[in-house]
Amino acid sequence: MLFTSSYSFSDSESLLKFEASLVNASKLDSWRNNPKPPCDGNRANWVGVLCKKDTVLGLKLEKMGLSGTIDVDSLSGFSKLRTLSFMNNNFNGSLADFNKLSGLRSLYLSNNQFSGDLPKNAFESLARLKKLYLSKNKFTGEIPSSIANLRKVIEIKFDGNKFSGKIPDFKQHNFTLNLSNNALEGSIPASLSKMDPTIFSGNKGLCGAPLKTCDSPTSPPTIQSSAPSPALPTTPSPAPSPAPPKTPAIWLPTIVFLVVTSIIFATLTLLLICCRSRVQPPHSIEAPPPTSGASQKNDVELSFLRDDRERFDLAELLKSTADVLGSGSFGSSHKAALSVGSSMVVKRHKKMNNVGKEEFIKHMENLGWLRHENVLPLVAYCYRREEKLLVYDFVENGSLAVHLHGLRNKLRIASRFHQFIVAIAWLGRTSVSSKTPGRSIDTEICCSFSTMETSIRCVNEVDADEEASGKMTMKIKGKDEEASSSEKNMRRK
Repeated sequence: MLFTSSYSFSDSESLLKFEASLVNASKLDSWRNNPKPPCDGNRANWVGVLCKKDTVLGLKLEKMGLSGTIDVDSLSGFSKLRTLSFMNNNFNGSLADFNKLSGLRSLYLSNNQFSGDLPKNAFESLARLKKLYLSKNKFTGEIPSSIANLRKVIEIKFDGNKFSGKIPDFKQHNFTLNLSNNALEGSIPASLSKMDPTIFSGNKGLCGAPLKTCDSPTSPPTIQSSAPSPALPTTPSPAPSPAPPKTPAIWLPTIVFLVVTSIIFATLTLLLICCRSRVQPPHSIEAPPPTSGASQKNDVELSFLRDDRERFDLAELLKSTADVLGSGSFGSSHKAALSVGSSMVVKRHKKMNNVGKEEFIKHMENLGWLRHENVLPLVAYCYRREEKLLVYDFVENGSLAVHLHGLRNKLRIASRFHQFIVAIAWLGRTSVSSKTPGRSIDTEICCSFSTMETSIRCVNEVDADEEASGKMTMKIKGKDEEASSSEKNMRRK
């Protein structure tokens, strides 16, 4: 117990030292007179602190009007510090030396007033860094080359600054990058040639794939001659000879072909109409009506469980364009396209209104620490009296029904096509042959075949099947008569 209390007191001292370096930190006044330690298990007792097992895991101080300088030295004592988020504040001046926090995984500094050049080694000690947000600041100079050597980075946002010079040659693969609205120039590195062109927009000096070719001369327009070509002599075409009258033998195949073609066209038209009627237009996720009470302020907050995910507000999530993915007895699921470009899955549960808030939060925290390669991690949640919101990552791998049953529409179209092939073959035989009138075909058996050759072979072998089935009936009937006679003899005895 003595070790735990001293450790918490050390954490408190470090956080208070960091708070003292800030300006306009009135929203952190509760830190000064809080007798509790910053972390109690996985629950934080201090505003903006992220905890895990009594350890400070990160700081989330967003939209608090903070300014001044970020005292990195006061945070260097937190050995388990993984994420820092100071977005949407008023910090200014040059960037602090975050190399002292070598364990950082995520650093969010967007929408501030940082300025000045970044040194080339600004991020060389952050080997574990995965996300770096410096958007919408006033940074100048070249992009530091140390950022291109971070092997584990998955997302970099430098848009909305004043970076100039050439883009460094990034060594990473499968990562997200945004360099739009800067003053970059020169040729785009080959490692970025297959990325979306929009991430380079707003940089007039950039060229190369995926943008325009560097130093490519414009080709002069081709001049087409307007002189008329000499007219060729025309010879009168001979009058068409009158067609011979059609015999009834030729009319029948033509009529059959027209009827079958009309049926195929009508069926395809109906299938197209059905498919279009199932498509639902994208809409926005509507927020439920506000409820009265003192807890209304806390109900509109999103609680994030993952420190490596981009932060967004509940209002932004509810205003985003959404597609309905499915609905069930517990609620519905929506695919929400956020303004930053990423997509999330929002599950709206309306059948859990009887669950208490503390019990719900406890279950959500347990789900947040769950890690498995086949289970989507829970990113955030929102507790409301009228409904509960669960936010997951969106993965474009199709639904479970598609993996189990495939695309049923394609199978139905294929089966209908085989039925038409059988009908054409049967009508063709009845129109040519007149020796065996009145023959019929078992369409249920033929339509169950999955290949065209088997369907046509079914028509050719129907006579042999009928003859064989007749013989089988006679044999079975004979056995039945023998069995019935033996039963009668047994009864007499």
